[in-house]
Amino acid sequence: MAEPAEVGEVLLQAVDDGLSVPGEIVRTAIYQRIERSYQLRREEIPEKLETFHQALQDLLGGGATVMEKLIAKNLYRRLGLNFTEHANWSIVDYVNHAKARVSD
Repeated sequence: MAEPAEVGEVLLQAVDDGLSVPGEIVRTAIYQRIERSYQLRREEIPEKLETFHQALQDLLGGGATVMEKLIAKNLYRRLGLNFTEHANWSIVDYVNHAKARVSD
């Protein structure tokens, strides 16, 4: 089981994998746009999840929900947790839930 401090690094790996689904060029473009428009570097995502969530909403519209669930599933898998989809949860909710579960 991962330590809570490790959750941030695992989250970054899950984000990388999720954003790679549409392709490496798209992932790079999303990271660049988020850094330029939201002053949010990749390494800061675990501490600024709300900003990351808002950036995905703005950039991907309805596709952000799909992307966030994909990232969350990847995060849970990496942490050895069972993933349960929740209709109204964002990436923020999933990460907070995962952090609580690994610290139990």
